[in-house]
Amino acid sequence: MLDGLKDWIDRFRPGGEEDGRSPQRHRRTAQRPPASTVRPSSALREFFESIRDQLGLNILDFSGACQQNVTFLTGLGHRLYAESFPHAVETVFGTDPSPADLRSPEKIANFLQYSLNFEPQSVDAILLWDGLEWLEPDAQRAVVSRILEVLRPNGVLFAVFHAENAAPEVPVHYFKLLDPETLSVADTGSDRPHRLFTNRNVEKLFERCQSVKFFLSRDNLREVIVRR
Repeated sequence: MLDGLKDWIDRFRPGGEEDGRSPQRHRRTAQRPPASTVRPSSALREFFESIRDQLGLNILDFSGACQQNVTFLTGLGHRLYAESFPHAVETVFGTDPSPADLRSPEKIANFLQYSLNFEPQSVDAILLWDGLEWLEPDAQRAVVSRILEVLRPNGVLFAVFHAENAAPEVPVHYFKLLDPETLSVADTGSDRPHRLFTNRNVEKLFERCQSVKFFLSRDNLREVIVRR
């Protein structure tokens, strides 16, 4: 189904909407010791309820080749395709990309080929996590457009965005599935620029979809379920 799909073990390498914020270089200087938080997730529960009682689905996980996620999802009887979104950004755009690099049509096209090279309507569900926050607006729109091509009708997508009042820099996170309604969110000890998304920004990106549902939480992460 995928030509040249790669499973990446290195999960924490850097990657990078324009909503009143100027483009910034990727930065990943260690700030603090790594730490993990376990949190309940209503959006994750809805994600798994939407694929309940189905087997053999094709699921794309952008957290990278995490053995916990591999074991959990394949244990439910599904096929898992793993890609580290930050690593893909670094590989295509560079370790310290300039604003021009991040907006380059050629690099954006290469990124789509590198990370979303699937046949049309061949993916049933996507765990996107905070991947869109690593990109500039042109690349965000291109990625969402490609996602809508490869995701089957009624397919489901789970995404995470930092709260609008988050700091100018936010932790580089790594997400691990513990059960159908619980996540382990690892703070890798490094920060990256916060690219602000309002709810309206998210709705506009996915305006061609059936629905976009937001889930409030007590921390600085907003969860979203998108139905193709």
